[in-house]
Amino acid sequence: MTQPADSPLATNGRVLEALQLVADAALAHLSDDELLNELLLRITEILHTDTAAILLLDERGELLHARAARGIEEEVERGVKIPVGKGFAGRIAAERRAITIEDVDHADILNPILREKGIRSLLGVPLLVEGRVLGVLHVGSLVPRIFTPDDRDLLQLAADRAALAIQQAFVHQQRRLAETMQRRLLPTNLQGLPGLELATRYLPASGESLGGDWYDVFPIGGGRIVVAAGDVVGHGIEAAGAMAQLRTALRAYAVDGHPPGAVVDRVNRLNCELGPSSMTTLAYAVIDPEMERLELVNAGHPPPVVVNPEGAATYLAQQGSIPLGASELARYRGETHPFPSGSAIVLYTDGLIERRGESIEAGLERLQALSAGAGDLESLCALLVDELMEETRADDVAIIAARFPPPPERLAETWPAERAALAGIRLVLRRWLRAQGASDDELYDIVVACQEACANAVEHAYPPGRRTFELEASCDDGRVRIAVRDAGTWRPPRGSDRGRGLVLMRGLMDSVDVANSEAGTVVVLERLLQRSST
Repeated sequence: MTQPADSPLATNGRVLEALQLVADAALAHLSDDELLNELLLRITEILHTDTAAILLLDERGELLHARAARGIEEEVERGVKIPVGKGFAGRIAAERRAITIEDVDHADILNPILREKGIRSLLGVPLLVEGRVLGVLHVGSLVPRIFTPDDRDLLQLAADRAALAIQQAFVHQQRRLAETMQRRLLPTNLQGLPGLELATRYLPASGESLGGDWYDVFPIGGGRIVVAAGDVVGHGIEAAGAMAQLRTALRAYAVDGHPPGAVVDRVNRLNCELGPSSMTTLAYAVIDPEMERLELVNAGHPPPVVVNPEGAATYLAQQGSIPLGASELARYRGETHPFPSGSAIVLYTDGLIERRGESIEAGLERLQALSAGAGDLESLCALLVDELMEETRADDVAIIAARFPPPPERLAETWPAERAALAGIRLVLRRWLRAQGASDDELYDIVVACQEACANAVEHAYPPGRRTFELEASCDDGRVRIAVRDAGTWRPPRGSDRGRGLVLMRGLMDSVDVANSEAGTVVVLERLLQRSST
């Protein structure tokens, strides 16, 4: 075999030209597939080869996947996978060195496509970034060829620059995915959670792909809400996928009405079925704003911080439990804590408090000190990120802070004229009446009567379209006065069983007054609380 006369010479000028071709800044603007294909085109031109291919390692580092090819496009079309340590490409990845094959017919070749295409000689090198193998780059010739040490060194130099370009492209892609995940993690639909103050943050680890840190908030009926945060082991699409399954399961079990401990038990069994790669820590809190308490289940997660109305910050002590997915035999139970109106709860993942070279207790002390005297929750989250996060993050960070402020002395709110708003009105009114000292029976009667008045504004006041109505409530000397005001004209009741709302309201309240005018309708409900009449 003889070396072709036009074999590239590894002169300084040739090397510089090759590196400029592979490290061209214009490549950064290409999509992932376009980038890989363009790199192969330039590499085949540099080395005057007939074929070139890039195989990349999977997340587990066990298989090489054909991602781009030139001259042997079938590798990608057929989804070729090569185990690390097996065959030509597998040996390059395992041994982390260049390998040359002068005669394919007499070599250990695992991929049959290489012989099918008539390739006679091969040269391959590892794709390395900071000593880490990303994959393999190999080139081939359809005629016998002796690849020289200069060819090998030139291909390795090109591979080193290509690996950097691939790494940068993948980091950019993962950042886009992380930003998308962040937007999806941030709760966007807070209907049914009126009066709730909420602030969140999600920061992916520096230089890492998607992670498994997450948070969530959602209502579960009876005016209660769930606030949760979790941390799935590992990074990448697998961790993000496990996180998505966990959040979906948690919501499904919670809205079914199971107690908090039973909800977490069910999620644990699901995690065990998914395997050890989905193991996760979880802090799961159910807040009852009317009864001013919360129930917490902690599965191996950092303790939540509670800031009371006076500004004192403490951790919710609870008997520790192991992470979800660690054992099918694990059982989780909730513990109830007081949660007065105006208190705030902060859930977070361990990336917020961990620093290399120091104990986690030091991070917990800093978090507690910064949380004390917390003002608005957005400012608190911003402070925690600014003061606790290092410029280079070793782990993802998720934070969610929630608070139900004390009910105001007088209610004066505008609501959309939609049936979906009625649940929120019930929650707000129940909390407000409880603060006025209403008994359970009084609370029930007044809320039902007010619900009827609001339902009339929703159903009868307006034609189809977006409209609003107003709700005002006050309590003077124990007399509750509620006014529901709309700007429409009530339509006649539809059906023989309709139109009994006024009868019900008058049966539940001391007085009911309905005033109609060109400006709209005002329903005024009044009732003296028993505490004031004795």
